Amino acid sequence: MSQRIADALSDRYQLDRELGAGGMATVYAAHDLRHDRLVAVKVMRPEVCPATSTERFLREIRIAAQLTHPHILPLIDSGESCGVMFYVMPLIDGETLRTRMARAGELPVPESLRILRYLLDALAYAHSQGVVHRDLKPENILLSDSHAYVTDFGVAKALVETSAATWASTRLTAMGTTVGTPSYMAPEQVGGAAVDHRTDLYAMGIVAYEMLTGHLPFTLETAQQVMAAHLAMRPEPIAKWRPAVPLRLANAVMKCLEKRPADRWQSAAELLAEIEAVSATGSKTSAGSEIECRLIERRFALTEGICRKLNRATLDPRIIGDFLRYADNQVSSDVLVCLLHGLGLGYRELEPHLKRLPYRSVSPSLYDYETDRRLRISLSLADHIVILREWLLDVVERFQASTVVLVGFSCGTDIWLQLLLNDPLPRVDGLLGLGCNLSIDTCFVSRVLARMAPDKPEVSIAELRRFGETAESLDEWLNVHEYLVRVLRKFQGDMGVLQRAAAEIVGPFKDTQDFATFAQWFKGARQRVPALRLVFSSDSGSQAALARLKLKNLDTGILGEEFPESIITVAPDVDHFQLMGPESVAAHVDEVVTEARTRRRPSHV
Repeated sequence: MSQRIADALSDRYQLDRELGAGGMATVYAAHDLRHDRLVAVKVMRPEVCPATSTERFLREIRIAAQLTHPHILPLIDSGESCGVMFYVMPLIDGETLRTRMARAGELPVPESLRILRYLLDALAYAHSQGVVHRDLKPENILLSDSHAYVTDFGVAKALVETSAATWASTRLTAMGTTVGTPSYMAPEQVGGAAVDHRTDLYAMGIVAYEMLTGHLPFTLETAQQVMAAHLAMRPEPIAKWRPAVPLRLANAVMKCLEKRPADRWQSAAELLAEIEAVSATGSKTSAGSEIECRLIERRFALTEGICRKLNRATLDPRIIGDFLRYADNQVSSDVLVCLLHGLGLGYRELEPHLKRLPYRSVSPSLYDYETDRRLRISLSLADHIVILREWLLDVVERFQASTVVLVGFSCGTDIWLQLLLNDPLPRVDGLLGLGCNLSIDTCFVSRVLARMAPDKPEVSIAELRRFGETAESLDEWLNVHEYLVRVLRKFQGDMGVLQRAAAEIVGPFKDTQDFATFAQWFKGARQRVPALRLVFSSDSGSQAALARLKLKNLDTGILGEEFPESIITVAPDVDHFQLMGPESVAAHVDEVVTEARTRRRPSHV
């Protein structure tokens, strides 16, 4: 360790050990004396610093220091002391992508996709702030736990004048004939043309190519030869090195490596959407492989901390320490879909949907709705919502999804809509509601079950029979009775639990004017969820309710604006139960996921 450098920084930082050295700088682990914390201090090499003035260096570093993003390593200090120019970053417990690849070679496809999503999200943000990195490479990407961070934003620009040719010359002088950063330079950098955000996408393509194949696109003897290859040679197809890489992913990476910027992806956000689409279809190593689904039951513990949030006046202490059960299809995807069943059902009725969806999909059974629960403890709808919110916070954090979509079946949508009015919430990117309630008139089964006398359920048989008579086709009649038989048999002996649940579903609609409850929920969801879709069947009951809602909105603007035809839609030629079919649901989920990706551009400022 240079004593001159240690002395120059001694009033602010106590250098501990050297972490690494490159063509531009040496990195030290250090103790921040002012704030009593460990940091990484990057000291610029004297032979590189003359390429710029101290004023220019610090100005560009200050610009980069304004970037605030979870996957950009922040700059927390910079300066010049006794001729030593430096900048300071947090000390991350991890390793560079270079170290990871040196140890492991090519990376698994799911890991590569995860790293790419983080890096592209960071680039999309930086580019939106007008900042181009100019020197992306594995050495400037840190990995810690399951996260990836981009470092050294602004440094490349600080060390060069506006000419890319000057940059190339400077780096070659500093590096001699070794192949380093030139391996990641775009043709326009090599040729001395202007650079922009698409220059970073070229470098990102090189990084992705190396992660997936274990090889650089151009491996030649000298830096000059490598730079010439960027101008004139085409890289080998990824399939030559690793045929198992999904074709769509390989094509996305190769598009980054086009010689002309106009032929590449035109934004990091555009490339990110493509990478997310690859992830969503399953990130296994075979392009043609089917979605691998292994349904398992998981448990979410109802801890004392969660139970303290429930209604203390009605809390049954037997709940404390018990579990909420949920199914998980374990599909490898960065999209998380959370499905919530209808009245009296549970996750087992949604297993066909979980098996069909190409996304990571989970589905809870409401606490007292499990088929095999020996003792049913009736909970209020408000307490169900509290438990679901805590569960949702847990699974979103656990699975680290980049896109989160809620799916509700019938009154399951009502519950999601009410949950979205409560804080705290995780980020929710999309909501698909199938046959939700609009008013008291659409609570068909719930109304009947809510009036059931728990001690004398037989008095409701006549009403149940009349409900079946409203079916408009044999299929609908069969579906109605199959549903009723399943639910009533499940709760036989515990009809009070079912009756209370139905009453609380109906309650919000009984106590308000026509459509007022739905309108409140709808407007709340629109404020919180970028991609919202409520789909209704084409049966006469749903059509009549929607017609009245349109007239109500025309007269009073109850939904807050013109009737949202693109959000509230009708599925043609299907009844309520057909609307819930696995194939139909999968098609709607795909549309919502696509819309959520388009609309979700999170702000990190």
